[in-house]
Amino acid sequence: MKVSLITIFLKSLYSPGEIAKYRFLTIGKTIQYVFILSLFLSLHGIYDAVVHNPFSTEQYGDEAFDDGSKIFMTLIVIVMTYGLNSGLLFLGITMIASFGEPLAKTWGRKLPYRQSWRLTACSITLPVVLFGLLYLFGFGESYFLLIALAMSVAIIAASIKCIPKPRVKKQINE
Repeated sequence: MKVSLITIFLKSLYSPGEIAKYRFLTIGKTIQYVFILSLFLSLHGIYDAVVHNPFSTEQYGDEAFDDGSKIFMTLIVIVMTYGLNSGLLFLGITMIASFGEPLAKTWGRKLPYRQSWRLTACSITLPVVLFGLLYLFGFGESYFLLIALAMSVAIIAASIKCIPKPRVKKQINE
C-alpha cells in the first residue's frame, strides 16, 4: 500500500474507515509512523529541556557547567525523553493490540495480531496528538492516560467495524 506518512497522520485523526485500510501497511512504514507519534508525546519534555534548562547556573552555581556542557546535557535529556516515550508507546500499542483480535472475532471479522498492531498504531493518533499538545500547554493530569486509553479503544472498535466480514464460500452438495 503506497501512502505517505502525512496522509496516514491526517486521515488517522478522523477516519476509522481509512484506519481499517491501514492494517495492510508494511511494518516498516508503521514503525516509522509510531516514531513520528512519539515525537508528539515528547514535545513537553523537549520544550522543558530547551526552555527551562535543568542545568542552569541558578541551580548548580556559576561554575558547575560551561555552555558546551549545558548544550550536551540538554541534548542527552532530549534524546532520553524521546527514547523513553518511543519505548512506552511501542509497549502500549503492543498491549492494546492484543484486544483487537478477540474483539474482531466477536464481530465476525478476521484480524490477525499483526494487522491489529498496525490498526492500533494508527488508531492512537488522535489521543496521542491531543494529549501531547495538552501536556505541552500545561494541562497534564494523571487521569488523562485513562481517557486516552478509552479514546483509543473506541477508535479501534470503530475501525474494526469498518473491516468487511469475510465472504462465506458456498459448498455444493454432490
